[in-house]
Amino acid sequence: MQRTGATARIRGALIRDLRMENGFLTQTQLATAVGCGRSTVSMWEASCTRPRPEYLLRLSEILRVDPSWLTGDSEPVSLRGLRLSAGLRQAEVAAALHLRGKGTYSDVERGRQPVPARWIPVLARLFGTPEPDLRKLIAPLAAQSH
Repeated sequence: MQRTGATARIRGALIRDLRMENGFLTQTQLATAVGCGRSTVSMWEASCTRPRPEYLLRLSEILRVDPSWLTGDSEPVSLRGLRLSAGLRQAEVAAALHLRGKGTYSDVERGRQPVPARWIPVLARLFGTPEPDLRKLIAPLAAQSH
């Protein structure tokens, strides 16, 4: 989990309100649905920490809102956002993908090229995001790059 700051914030009151609206009366109920601990949900609702990427995606799906709505980010969750949340530079991702330079990864991250299927397991591991969640994120990006 990331601590809050200029680049890492979470709208805790919104999470609490959406939790209640979606029938999760307790933090424990939401935590079980997301797959984390009750204290983690408590920290989100207090705006003390930001969910890891995989939790943010599950949380937004459960609460039926775009992840960017929960974080207050102006843009939706993206490969760039996942990379930054994981604390990685483009060059580090490119190296993990066995690319010669960061140019190809940069083009994919910016939507200039589609994400090669063989990259998905590596990116999921690097970003700490389950492959199915990453595939859901990538699907709209693939449509945009054509």
